[in-house]
Amino acid sequence: MSRKPTANTQSSMRFLGLDLAGARNQKTALASLEYYPREKKVFLLDVYERIGQRENQTTDSALIETIIELKDPHDFKTVLGVNVPLTLPPCIECTKKHCPTAPKCSVPAVRWMKNHSLDRPLTPYTQRPFEIWVRNYLQNQFAKDFWFDVDEAMGGSKAPLTARLHYLKRHLETAVEIVEVWPKLMVTSLSGELEIPKRTFLDYRQLESGPHARFEILEAVCDYYSIFVYDRDLKKLSQSLPAFDAFFCALGGLLKTIHQIEQPPKGFLDSFGWVAFPSLEDGN
Repeated sequence: MSRKPTANTQSSMRFLGLDLAGARNQKTALASLEYYPREKKVFLLDVYERIGQRENQTTDSALIETIIELKDPHDFKTVLGVNVPLTLPPCIECTKKHCPTAPKCSVPAVRWMKNHSLDRPLTPYTQRPFEIWVRNYLQNQFAKDFWFDVDEAMGGSKAPLTARLHYLKRHLETAVEIVEVWPKLMVTSLSGELEIPKRTFLDYRQLESGPHARFEILEAVCDYYSIFVYDRDLKKLSQSLPAFDAFFCALGGLLKTIHQIEQPPKGFLDSFGWVAFPSLEDGN
């Protein structure tokens, strides 16, 4: 079943997707989508890979400049989907003078995490409520073959990127609306909607079989959401995993704006930091 974006009064809207990598490498990718609400059509405008240091510019300055250059030219709201945590674990942001330790903590986010940790070790200085919920509840809605490792916001692999994004936010949040998106969760959530083999979803992040699997997924997603992508860009997205993930970050920002994402469970506060991914009401 196709799920086209719904109508809006604005003539067009710009959605960017950022797959953020470390500042010292050139794996950061950026995708740009244009959505036309009246026609219910989406177009991929461009894909930028290997965004790194430029002459007389740091890597961060070059990335900030690129994003601002790509924002809507008519100054309409531009949404930027990012693959890195927008919120910090509750202990990192806590301002209490005396810490009662996690088991006795009354901070709403920590209390929610305690109630949903299922007796697993709780570290609210590395974890956030959303990560607890995905690991303990959401993944149970998918077949076990589709489960993936849940990176913690301040865990070993994510912490440097989280720190980098929080620096970038200070320079971007007046220019764009930033939305957190997990590309792996985007793809997994769509696995029950897209009529393609299970093996394709299991292979799309592999080195050798990945490009072909990503091409199949992209073709199906573009048909499902009525997204037009030139053949050359479809090839670019399928050949590069960062570009592929950037595309899904942009799509996640679009789905959030048009209210086609899964809603938080009861008791999950906005301040906890929700992540945009497709609604599961029709599948999985």
